[in-house]
Amino acid sequence: MALPPLAGALALACAARLAAPPALFPLKPAWRTSVEEVIEGPLATDGRAVFVSMRGESVVALDAGDGHVAWRATPGAVLLAASPGILVARTEDGTLLGLDPAKGSVLWKEATSVVGRLPPVIDGETVFVAGEGLAAVDATTGRLLWTASDGGKVSAPPTAAGAHVFVGESDGMLRCRDRVTGASLWTVSTGSTLLAPVLPDERRGVFVGTTARAFLSLTSDEGKSRWRWKLGADVLNPPLLFGRSVLFASHEAVLYALNADNGHLDWRAPLPARPLSGPLLNGTAVLVACLENEFVGFDARTGRALGGFKTDAEILAAPLLVGGRLHVAFRDRSVGTFWLNQSPAKPAPSAPPKPQGRRPAVP
Repeated sequence: MALPPLAGALALACAARLAAPPALFPLKPAWRTSVEEVIEGPLATDGRAVFVSMRGESVVALDAGDGHVAWRATPGAVLLAASPGILVARTEDGTLLGLDPAKGSVLWKEATSVVGRLPPVIDGETVFVAGEGLAAVDATTGRLLWTASDGGKVSAPPTAAGAHVFVGESDGMLRCRDRVTGASLWTVSTGSTLLAPVLPDERRGVFVGTTARAFLSLTSDEGKSRWRWKLGADVLNPPLLFGRSVLFASHEAVLYALNADNGHLDWRAPLPARPLSGPLLNGTAVLVACLENEFVGFDARTGRALGGFKTDAEILAAPLLVGGRLHVAFRDRSVGTFWLNQSPAKPAPSAPPKPQGRRPAVP
C-alpha cells in the first residue's frame, strides 16, 4: 500500500539519515612510484595521469591506473595545474607554459610578468596566474587575456565563480575582480594574510578562512558580512560545501561544520594533528590529511568518526581525491595512489549529536 505523502517523506528522510557512509578505511594501495627527485609543490591530475613537479624543474607524468612513468620532461617550470585535456606550468618570474598532457612537449609559452610561487589555477578554458598581481591566459592558445596589478600581493590561490574572480592578498585584503576584464569590484579587509582559497557559492555568497582566527561568510556582489565565526587558530586549507553545511579544518586541529546560511555550529570533531588538507568529499564521508602521515574520516552529516589510516612515509602536501582514488605525494620522493574502501560503515546515529559551542559573533 502506498504511504501518504507526509509519511512517505518522513520515511525517505529517515532512510537518508540512517544510510551508512562509506567506511573509507583501510586504504587499499594501488601503486607507489619513486620519482627520484625532491617533489616541489602539489600534484595535479587530468584524470588519466598524475603530474609531479620536481625541484630540478622537471615534470613527470605517472599513469593514474598503474603508476608507470608515461613521460618525463624539463620545461623549466615546476608549479602545475591540470584539468581534462589541459596541463599548464608556471615559473617564478610569471612565465606560463601549456604542455601536451600526453607527451609533455611545450605547446605554447606566455610571459605574464606576474612574479610569484603560487600554482596556476585552471577554470574552464582560462588559466589564472597569481603573485605580484594577477593575469588571465587562454588555456588552449596561451593568449594573454588581461593583467591586473592594482592590488596587493596575492597570497592565496584565486577562485573563479561566474562573473567574478576572488583573490586573497598578503595584507589581509579579499579582492573581487571582474572575470572578463580583471577590474577590481570590491575589497574587504580580513585583518591578516589570506592563505586559503575562498569558496564561492551562487546562493550563499563567499566563504573565507582567515589567518586572523576567524571564518567568514560574505555576499559575493558587494562583500558585505553575512556572519563570522571566531576560531582558536588559522585556516590554511580550502573549505567544502556539503548540503546545508560548510566544512573546514583549522590549525587548532579541529574539523568544523557550520550552517552555511547562518553560521551556527552543526558539529565539530577533533583531528589527531594539524591538517595538511581541507576536507575531501567521498559520498557522505569526508577525509582529512593530517601531520605527519595520517588520514582520518568523518560522516559529513554528523561528524561521527569513521576511523583513520597511517602511511609509512610523511605526506608532503594536500592529496588529490578523484573518483575514489587518493593520490598522495610523499617526502621520500615517491607518489602513491590508494583506493578508498567503499564498503558501508556501521549505520550512522539516528540523529546528529547535539552541537556544542557558541553561536557566531555578530558581524
